[in-house]
Amino acid sequence: MEIVSTHPELEADRRADRKTWLYFACFLFASFVVESLSDQHVLLRTGDPYPNLPWLSQASSHGVILALTPFITFMLSRFPLTAEVWKVNLLVHAAATIAFSAVHILAMVAIRKLLNPIIFGIPYEFGLTDVSVWLYEFRKDVLTYTLIAALFWLNRMVEQRALDERGAKRDATDLHRLTLKSGGRSYFVNAPDVISAKAAGNYVEVVTEGREYLARMTLTELSRLLQAAGDRHVRVSRFVKVKPQS
Repeated sequence: MEIVSTHPELEADRRADRKTWLYFACFLFASFVVESLSDQHVLLRTGDPYPNLPWLSQASSHGVILALTPFITFMLSRFPLTAEVWKVNLLVHAAATIAFSAVHILAMVAIRKLLNPIIFGIPYEFGLTDVSVWLYEFRKDVLTYTLIAALFWLNRMVEQRALDERGAKRDATDLHRLTLKSGGRSYFVNAPDVISAKAAGNYVEVVTEGREYLARMTLTELSRLLQAAGDRHVRVSRFVKVKPQS
């Protein structure tokens, strides 16, 4: 029997995506209701004979966006916006917005053309031959793609950070060493080697006998790691130092 192993980072992304899907679905439903009610209100005020048309229009647009969201999460996984490749992959995502917009427009127009005569008894005209209509929708779709990608990417970063913190705590507990991220690299420092540390904005200056590290973490996080390592350090205001032996 084949045993399939799951990479922790990939599983962390999946956990983040599951949470984000729930948040995004709720947001999209709220957007659908608010925009439909707003458009309906305008049509009612102007005496339009079909004031309920916005419900179908917004449902088709929002529904297609929801169906296309897996495409965006796939693009984030296949072309991640990490520090090493973000410039190249950003161009790929820019090109992906074109495909996203084209499918979104064609699908929602097809739904409206199919359902408008059935529900309201009138045909639907969009103007697919008008370039300005495509550009108008494309501008909105670029913003939509960007917001969705940012939402999923940020939640993945949060989950990855939590994964790193759990790994660092295990190292501190099991190996009595600290994992310090400094200058784009990870350093492993034995907890007893830490002489002192002090807060420096979003960083912590960690002093050992051999060198100093400017680690991207809070003093509270460092204190927790030292506590997990069982080492004899004490925090005093914005400083951590070795606790004197009694």
